[in-house]
Amino acid sequence: MRHYFAIVLSMIIWSSWGILIRWIDLPPVVVLFYTSLVASVTVPLALSLRGELHLNGVLAAWPWFAALALSSIINNLSYFYSLGHATVSNAVFTHYTAPVFVALLAPFLIGERLQRETMVSLPLAAAGMVLIVVAGGGLDLTGGQGPGIAAGTLSGVAYAFLIIISRKLSQMRMHHKAIIILLWITTCVTAVPALTLSYELTARKAGLLAVTGVLHSTAAPLLYFRALRHVIAQHAAILGYIEPLAAVPLAFLVLSEQPAALTLAGGMLILCSGYLVIRHASRASQDQRN
Repeated sequence: MRHYFAIVLSMIIWSSWGILIRWIDLPPVVVLFYTSLVASVTVPLALSLRGELHLNGVLAAWPWFAALALSSIINNLSYFYSLGHATVSNAVFTHYTAPVFVALLAPFLIGERLQRETMVSLPLAAAGMVLIVVAGGGLDLTGGQGPGIAAGTLSGVAYAFLIIISRKLSQMRMHHKAIIILLWITTCVTAVPALTLSYELTARKAGLLAVTGVLHSTAAPLLYFRALRHVIAQHAAILGYIEPLAAVPLAFLVLSEQPAALTLAGGMLILCSGYLVIRHASRASQDQRN
């Protein structure tokens, strides 16, 4: 059970990304570069201090790590492209098709049987996400947004592969530390072109970037990937809907953004789907103890 709550906690941490990006007020790809740069240093340092910096077996599993790195690059680049060439609602909705792709692909790629509760909780979570998007302005299929929508969908597929491959590496007894280190180094290298952009990096912004690097790019991934060794990909993907959901009350408390009734209704559906997944995990844990 604690592993499921660790994933929920990591999603709550990541849900504050939107608020911090507003405070930092830099192009998203610049934020991505600096936070991944910080994490590329802090993750190995933290693990080394705890005596957990073990990268055994990485070379033997290089094809899976190469696929993981490729999925990470495609996910980041296509999602940012979508944000720049489609409405935020279109970009977010298409990106969060990832759980659907996980449910469809995991049985074939890693032999993960489609769970009964997934067939109930996934449609609930997806419906909740639709309501939140509609409350935020709805999908806009006009204005030449086809490329942005296509890129958002591609980012959803890449995100799904990211979850599935990470789960596969966990099944291979691969240390989650190696996964996190590789992901952030790859992300940092991918975002290097951000340095060519024109922006002002003040002391306040640098401090906020350091906080996000430690909290969002170090602590949350360590929680998430450690838990992923014990949580199937389908359940992890469904619990991923907690991230956009948790952003709603945070925006209300910090930015005074009043949520619409449809947003609250969508949030209830996502909470119901998460409850079903965690209830199943609790019952499975009790059965094992008995």
